[in-house]
Amino acid sequence: MILTSYPILGVFAQYLTQTSRLASSFLFGLLIFGFSLPAQGQTTGTAPSPDSLWTIELPIMVVTATRSEIALRDVPVPTKVLLAEQIKKRGVLRLSDLLAEEPGMLQVHYFGSGIQLQGFDAEYTLILIDGQPVIGRNGGTLDLDRFAVSDIESVEIVQGPSSSLYGSEALAGVINLRTREANLPWAASTGYRVQTNGTRNATLSAERAGKRLGIRLNYDRFASNGYDLSPDVIGLTGPGFVTHTLSNRISQKWSPTLSSSLSARFASQNQSNVIGFDQSGVELSFDERLNQDDFSFSPELTWKPMGAHRVTIRSHITGFDTRTILVDQEGTSSIQFSQGYQKMEAQHDLILASGLIMNTGAGVIYEQVTADRISGGTRSNSTTYAFTQQQWFLHPTLQLNSSARLDYHTDYGTRFTPKAAVMYKAANSLRLRASVGSGFKAPSFQQLYMDFTNAVAGYSVVGAADVTSALNDLESLGQIQTFLSDPSSFSAILPESSWAFNVSTDFDVTSRLHAHISLFRNNVQDLIETLPVAAKPNGQQVFTYVNLSRIFTQGLTTEIRIKPLAQVSLSLGYQYLDAKDRTVLADIADGRVYGRKGGRDFRLTRSDYGGLFNRSRHSGSLQVAWNSKDDRSSVRLRGSFRSRYGYGDQNGNLILDADTEYVAGFSTWNATFNHDFGTRLTLQTGVNNMWGYTNPQFVPSLSGRQFFVGLQFSTH
Repeated sequence: MILTSYPILGVFAQYLTQTSRLASSFLFGLLIFGFSLPAQGQTTGTAPSPDSLWTIELPIMVVTATRSEIALRDVPVPTKVLLAEQIKKRGVLRLSDLLAEEPGMLQVHYFGSGIQLQGFDAEYTLILIDGQPVIGRNGGTLDLDRFAVSDIESVEIVQGPSSSLYGSEALAGVINLRTREANLPWAASTGYRVQTNGTRNATLSAERAGKRLGIRLNYDRFASNGYDLSPDVIGLTGPGFVTHTLSNRISQKWSPTLSSSLSARFASQNQSNVIGFDQSGVELSFDERLNQDDFSFSPELTWKPMGAHRVTIRSHITGFDTRTILVDQEGTSSIQFSQGYQKMEAQHDLILASGLIMNTGAGVIYEQVTADRISGGTRSNSTTYAFTQQQWFLHPTLQLNSSARLDYHTDYGTRFTPKAAVMYKAANSLRLRASVGSGFKAPSFQQLYMDFTNAVAGYSVVGAADVTSALNDLESLGQIQTFLSDPSSFSAILPESSWAFNVSTDFDVTSRLHAHISLFRNNVQDLIETLPVAAKPNGQQVFTYVNLSRIFTQGLTTEIRIKPLAQVSLSLGYQYLDAKDRTVLADIADGRVYGRKGGRDFRLTRSDYGGLFNRSRHSGSLQVAWNSKDDRSSVRLRGSFRSRYGYGDQNGNLILDADTEYVAGFSTWNATFNHDFGTRLTLQTGVNNMWGYTNPQFVPSLSGRQFFVGLQFSTH
């Protein structure tokens, strides 16, 4: 277990694993303890409008884009915020469902539900909770179904590379989940929802805010019986599961200049299914059980020695552990993966009277992986980094922002990532933003140290760090028939890197019509790809990871918000995306790439090339919001669509060029109705995927039409 790497937290973590039984006790104890705290009047700032689609002019404060609190309207890079009220009225339960409805964000399914941002796969977007990174990716995807939205205050989405502030994995952007803080003298709430496929969701929360101490605790239980879209295939399309999430946030004000906070989170999921496949005409089946745990522990201390200075010290300890157990007639086998991450960071913020805000910081990260499929069983690395940022408010109409970060990694050396942005405010209703910056994505543990042979298919995958010695070992065992590349020619793989350009504008056409338009271009080099390097006697191959491709993604994202009536608002979103491999384009121009039609080969032209797989050229969304005059009832209608996209090569030239290589475009529609019975009880009902679209092979997460109903009770 990965928890053994953290002896300080061992007892704490074992205690939290009993979440289903302990959550109610925790909450009851918190309420009893809360009455002993001195009362404090509520200070919540400006409350969001009930009309959740019309939020551009609200004084929302964000921290993700600049690592310091700043008004959303003054952020110099494309940033969007989804507020708690908006999330609640949509009726979504998981983060994946929430983000899939946003323009320019496409849900992808590869080892879980991920989000594609600016044409990048899910592995290129950094996910944070309260500013701290989340670990536990599988095949590069951080499964967003792991995260409940019941305790989220806001979601901040920053588009474009943010490596100059956050380092690796932020090449496409950053998504930060900001959890709720205690701000009421005391409060509690509970909710329960049922929907199709035996899906149930139960929530329980409590908070107590005093003059100096605030405590909030939240528990979420999410479970389903699963669903089956292919009865002729052994096992369920979506397996049954039970997920528990317990989180807390404690804030303490020690003095006018010193404060601290502590965030902790524990989540556990148990999943079961039957899987089967055909081997040489013999049907084989396995009972599959998945146990997954993750936790995080994040203390923070803030000191303001003088009015212009602020020093923040942060620590983050997190772990992820998953175990897959397969049972068949011959016995039991298991696959174990454990990851640990520890970070310590200090940041200094200085506000000068000249209109300059300076943010500087440094930190160290230590990571460790223990897995059955990792060469050596256990691997670790560390990163030391420093960053700086200058925010210049040169004039009420002009703001400049420059930032840079230097990372030293024990595996791949030093990376320097700068970024510059400018914002011009021609008037209160017009803002122009432009930025240019560098991003990078470090090789994963899998890409560096993989050591895996598929027992059924017979192929092997070895990490780039050990490929030469691994090939020599396989040759000595008689497992190499032919080398496809010289083993001595391989060198260490480099991080993927990019330069990105973003230009956007926000303006009010009228008092009831707001427009956002964003253009982006990303040039990526040293893309890490899988390459066959040797043939085995069984006819299979040995694969490793190398830096090969140079790609680009470019496009246009627009969002139009309209308020035709006092009680009705609409949001229309659209994205055009062009994502291609520059190496393929050069080969096409030189006449080296062929397609096949009617039994004949022909040279491809640029127009034949469909670009990178799993990218829709056109996608969009529509949201309609209606609120009753007394704000007690509301309706949210949300639709999203994506045009056709490639899923894989079918004619042997390894690129997207044939109509048979595409998945047909589709759209989904969701509707939610909310009604408040007084101030404490809320009824919510609705339907997701109302037209019942399914595609078991390529979109397995869509289980068909789902009806739901739920009740929420709160003491405030």
